[in-house]
Amino acid sequence: MTTYKDIKGTSIEVVSSDPSNPVLGQIWYNTTSNTLKGLEFAAEAWSTGGNMGTATQNLAGAGTQTAGLLFGGNIAPGQTNITQEYNGSSWTNGGNLGTARYSSVGFGTQTAGTCVAGASPFSTATEEYNGSSWTNGGAFPSGNYRSAGCGIQTAGLYFGGSESPFDGTFEYNGSSWTAGGNMSQTRKRAVGFGTQTAGTAVAGANMPPGSTIANTEEYNGSSWTAGGNVNTAKAGAAGAGLQTAGLFFGGGFPIVGNTEKYDGSSWTTTAAMSLARRYLAGAGTQAAGLAFGGGPSATTATEEFNAATPATVTLSGS
Repeated sequence: MTTYKDIKGTSIEVVSSDPSNPVLGQIWYNTTSNTLKGLEFAAEAWSTGGNMGTATQNLAGAGTQTAGLLFGGNIAPGQTNITQEYNGSSWTNGGNLGTARYSSVGFGTQTAGTCVAGASPFSTATEEYNGSSWTNGGAFPSGNYRSAGCGIQTAGLYFGGSESPFDGTFEYNGSSWTAGGNMSQTRKRAVGFGTQTAGTAVAGANMPPGSTIANTEEYNGSSWTAGGNVNTAKAGAAGAGLQTAGLFFGGGFPIVGNTEKYDGSSWTTTAAMSLARRYLAGAGTQAAGLAFGGGPSATTATEEFNAATPATVTLSGS
């Protein structure tokens, strides 16, 4: 009979406590717990995070899984100027936006966030967050909402939306906006992630007439080219990450919680969120994503996505 030693070339180590720095695939017997253990990859999964302070949908977000930022959106009733900050476990209130709005675009970090346009109605305001308060930035060229964007406060990207130009792209330098290359696909309620010179526009609804689309486009700082299609065409989703390592989750009509990963050319399906929802916000990276808020009944729910990571597991025991 083939043994572990025949396969791996080593015997199973017998120890009284788990190794402090095991390698992937290593197996050992723990005499204290009388268990056979090993190090393997834990599956990708969403887990529950701390609830937001206010149930909100059509909100915007920025930051990371451990330093997230949310602002604006719809509450019952009407639109809001709230800002909340996430520390990896709970949300706390930050300084309010100067202009209450929903369906705006958000990008940047928790201490250098940006909120652009949105409905208040059809605001052209750009506001910049410094970790405690918002100040006015350069005015956006035209009122728009249900758009997407990505980047940082000094190098932002904004594209699409429900108001003309439906395929328009605009670049922000931290003080003013200039027109960039137009997308080949008109879209609203799309998802954006990446940087100003490596941005990604994902799915959404064609505008007009509003049919759901599946295509991805990639921006190189001046023009858009076609990327891989998502497996599930939908609008009202959220995303996180970079052009070569993106995450796309939630959204849809009907609503879904499915999640897809992008490698810069193709999409693969991974673990679904616990709560299916649309009109939510996202932040973080492909390996450590953050989903928060959403509807159609506004929610406070926050979920955290974590990529497959090494984990000690019990293989057998007494």
